[in-house]
Amino acid sequence: MTVFSQIKSLFFGSIFLTAGFASLPFAALSLVFRGRPLAIFNKSELSAANFTFLWRLIGKPSAADEKLTKKTISQAHGVVLDLGPGTGFTVHHFDKSKTTKIFGIEPNKAFHPALQAAIDAAGLTDIYTIVGTGVEDSETLKKFGIEQGSVDTIVACKVLCSIPEPKATIAELYKILAPGGLFLVLEHVKSKGGIGGFAQGLANKVWPFLMAGCNLCRSTEAYIYEAGEWDVKDLQHPEGLSGYEFITFIQGSLIKAK
Repeated sequence: MTVFSQIKSLFFGSIFLTAGFASLPFAALSLVFRGRPLAIFNKSELSAANFTFLWRLIGKPSAADEKLTKKTISQAHGVVLDLGPGTGFTVHHFDKSKTTKIFGIEPNKAFHPALQAAIDAAGLTDIYTIVGTGVEDSETLKKFGIEQGSVDTIVACKVLCSIPEPKATIAELYKILAPGGLFLVLEHVKSKGGIGGFAQGLANKVWPFLMAGCNLCRSTEAYIYEAGEWDVKDLQHPEGLSGYEFITFIQGSLIKAK
């Protein structure tokens, strides 16, 4: 546990928290201008509008850890499930020579135009399809051919923190992944403790509202391990992180048992 990583994480975390509060008035105005003034009194709708506005401003910087992101996504092969691609800041990391089909699971339809533009710019138009629903909507997924054992790779980059019913959803992802399939992970997770853990616990009282359901204190690593049997389990804190930071990550891959 390093003092520097703790301080750095607290600094950047406070920036995101401040930005989340500062964007609320603009999110409310966006709902009013779209002819939905009463939506500002709906907690979930205001939260979604706030995150949509915020992500357009800070999404790229927050996804800008090119080294880790590229290391994670570039391993994808075959039929790929790309979870929560947002506005597409990371889609250019896919290696087209190794992928035959990519399904971008993005329930937030406000992100779709920017996501499609990013897909086109990355030269993935012919293999990347946006699916405007969540993993829990199995009936819609089946219409795209996404069902048990149908996917070679699942990519989860900073998205499992905000999915509803995480244990059940990750268990469903395990079923969708083919035997021997690859689960690629870059996720922020619950801190191990210390100053960062204390700050994380306090911030998490408002963070999910400001960030459209993002839960800083989620035990994502445990949920993945518990989803089923894995032949390979290699999830670690990236270099420079101890796990005690305010915002800390795990990164790596798992291979589903054959």
